[in-house]
Amino acid sequence: MTTYVDEVRAYLSGFGDPPRLYDALRDVTLVIPLDLHGRLFTLVEAGIPWMLAFTTSERLREFAELTDRDLNEVRYLDVPGHSLIDRVLDQAREPTGLVVDPASPSTMTFPPSRELTPHCYYDDEGEVVR
Repeated sequence: MTTYVDEVRAYLSGFGDPPRLYDALRDVTLVIPLDLHGRLFTLVEAGIPWMLAFTTSERLREFAELTDRDLNEVRYLDVPGHSLIDRVLDQAREPTGLVVDPASPSTMTFPPSRELTPHCYYDDEGEVVR
């Protein structure tokens, strides 16, 4: 069985299959950092909200150290990928992308597209589809 990490390696090596990568993302448990109030949060880049997720708590700790966060204040949830995609991103108020393992050699960005979130995405003309 191919794992998310295997699919990312294949994709970054130029041999990836996007549908398999999306399937693997849905199957992995992700570590989702919480804001200071214990809620999921997003960062906005180029007008698009992006949620951060990590494949391990160690990757989250490394990112926290890089961004000068107090490790004692970092809280997170372990969330199945399919739940994050279907229950959070696809039901968001506005199309929201996902960045997995930011600031690592295997960073993957998943823009809010029909393939990721079929009920909340930007179409080819940049219009919101809901």
